[in-house]
Amino acid sequence: MSLIEIRNVSKTFRKGFNEYPIIQNMDFFVKKGEFVVLLGKNGAGKSTLLNLILGLVQPSEGEVKLMGLSPQQSSAKKAVGAVLQETTVPKNLKVKELVQLVRSYYPQSYTVQDILKRVGLEDKSEAWVSELAGGEKQRLYFALALVGNPELLILDEPTQKLDTEGYEMFWQEIRFCQKQGITILMVIHPDDRDFDKLSPLATRYVTLHALSEAPPEGQLSEDTSQEIIQIENQQISQNIPVIQPQGAAFIFLQQMWVEIIQLFRTPLFLLGIILFACFSSVLPFHGELAKQALTSFSVLILLTIAIDRLGKRVSVERAEGWLKLLRITPLPPVIYIAAKVVTTLLLSTIIITLIMILGIWRLKIDINPEQLLLLVFSLVLGVIPFAVFGLALSYLTEPKSYDSIAGLSIPLGLASCGALPLTNPRYLQDLVAFSPFYHYRELTLWAAGLDYDEHLLLHLLWLLWAGGIFGLIAVWAYKRDSVIQ
Repeated sequence: MSLIEIRNVSKTFRKGFNEYPIIQNMDFFVKKGEFVVLLGKNGAGKSTLLNLILGLVQPSEGEVKLMGLSPQQSSAKKAVGAVLQETTVPKNLKVKELVQLVRSYYPQSYTVQDILKRVGLEDKSEAWVSELAGGEKQRLYFALALVGNPELLILDEPTQKLDTEGYEMFWQEIRFCQKQGITILMVIHPDDRDFDKLSPLATRYVTLHALSEAPPEGQLSEDTSQEIIQIENQQISQNIPVIQPQGAAFIFLQQMWVEIIQLFRTPLFLLGIILFACFSSVLPFHGELAKQALTSFSVLILLTIAIDRLGKRVSVERAEGWLKLLRITPLPPVIYIAAKVVTTLLLSTIIITLIMILGIWRLKIDINPEQLLLLVFSLVLGVIPFAVFGLALSYLTEPKSYDSIAGLSIPLGLASCGALPLTNPRYLQDLVAFSPFYHYRELTLWAAGLDYDEHLLLHLLWLLWAGGIFGLIAVWAYKRDSVIQ
């Protein structure tokens, strides 16, 4: 049985009007129990090949299968562990928190304590990830690859930056993994120091040639000069306890908890939002005008959190490589997106409560508790489509361009919400009715007891439809993240 299948695959990257073929008409298979060493010079396409195998990029032509499934499916990675280059982890998490999060994605994972002991980081469980040295961080990446109890390990130059102790522990674990029957695909550089360690382990050596230097037989060639060992079917038993499968609800709660603690460990971000919210207490209005101004101010704050700040955080995760690491795990995109949205709603609820307390106290607004609760509820739930829109936008744009694009989307949204009178041309007035911003504004006007257009059900349905469309776009964009390309 082949755990990795690449059939007649080609991959071409496009930049502007130019095309850059990297892989052409390639066939490559890794069978269960093999230890395949992939060699190649810099620029030969090794990382591209691994990205294809793990579903991080899609082939231009041909078919890729991982564990018998499309690598685009998160379920294909339930028994796969990987160490890739150009990935990173959140700096404001502790080591044990990060390993616990990644462990929760897998159906049958090891405990946090046991996996840290295997890589020699048991005394670093309470340390912040940002405090780890280069070699320790590389051990942490290896721990994340092992914690899911994988059947297949994919390792891209995994010994880089390892110190002497970490290097020896790594090869001890690799020998242990092979005796367990774990299939291994390891990428190394032709001049790598690892050859001596590999000689008693590797079942195949495969060299990937750059397309411009490939021999007539193709980009892949097998090295028959190395001594190759045969696959042994004998496996040793495991003495390491394995945690039983957890459901989607458990994964969601773990993901949301990490999102929340990261948020509260970013005090400058929270302080900026809270200070902005405090401006509600100095709005120069009274009576019904004060209620309308406070509602409009609340909408502006929530749109800023949902589109600008949430999207910016995701853009940073993409640029730094955290999202790339998450995509090589079985974490379903829907759970990742849902955790982001729910965390945004919790933050929005806190901020809106603060705005309402300050606004009602300072502006002397007369509003009964039931209507206040309805207004807060409508403001927070109505912002869901825009939070999903912010996520979709952050996946579709280059991280360095996100600030300027998101900065334009909020003013455009406010202009299309119907608050500004548009007299000419006539079609602009008609287009306003198609804007989700318009329907959100009308919903909040109704909740505040102010004049609105009397089409509440239409506004609710339109926001629900917009949220569904934005959600589909966000999941699609998450899977095709162009930053990796």
